[in-house]
Amino acid sequence: MPGEREQAGPIGLGLSGSWIVLEPLTPANEAEFAEIQRSMELSPAMGPIPLGSSEIAPPMLVRALHTGRPVGLVQNQALPGKVAVFVIFLDPKRSRRGYGLEAVFMYISHLFDSGARLVGGESVDFNVVLQQILHKVGIEPRARMREHVYRAGAFRDLVIFSFGETQWRGIVARYRRSLPGGSGRPAVFGGGRAGG
Repeated sequence: MPGEREQAGPIGLGLSGSWIVLEPLTPANEAEFAEIQRSMELSPAMGPIPLGSSEIAPPMLVRALHTGRPVGLVQNQALPGKVAVFVIFLDPKRSRRGYGLEAVFMYISHLFDSGARLVGGESVDFNVVLQQILHKVGIEPRARMREHVYRAGAFRDLVIFSFGETQWRGIVARYRRSLPGGSGRPAVFGGGRAGG
């Protein structure tokens, strides 16, 4: 049937990488979630994004393995037709290179493993870290909405990405050796310390 999800095994990257672990929101980490969410709301590249309850996969805290400190969050908003719009925020004061790459690969893979048919993302034009990561792996923007959001004292472009599971599986296969569970060194690319 057209539009149905492919029946393939899970991508299987898991929720723990070389540098970070993704933790679902629980009463035990609720205060840490709130702290990161306050940082996200103050970031000109992000702004307030509510944590919903009808996502394809739950919101997750991004925790640095070497320090145990929370460094960011990932979440998604579900749209009709099993489309997940993902959001990633890494606090630039807490994060470092490589965290964003692992969080993007693990969470997007988890979204597809959780039943997403398509995954999309939106990025303010000056939030280059996410754009660099996606460009580096071969995902180009599908649209640019000119002067669509007001951030940092000006109307800014909103860059929109969208991709399916088959394309994502090809990307994961290309980088599998450097991803969580792979035999190579973890990959780092896509920008400096700031995540988003």
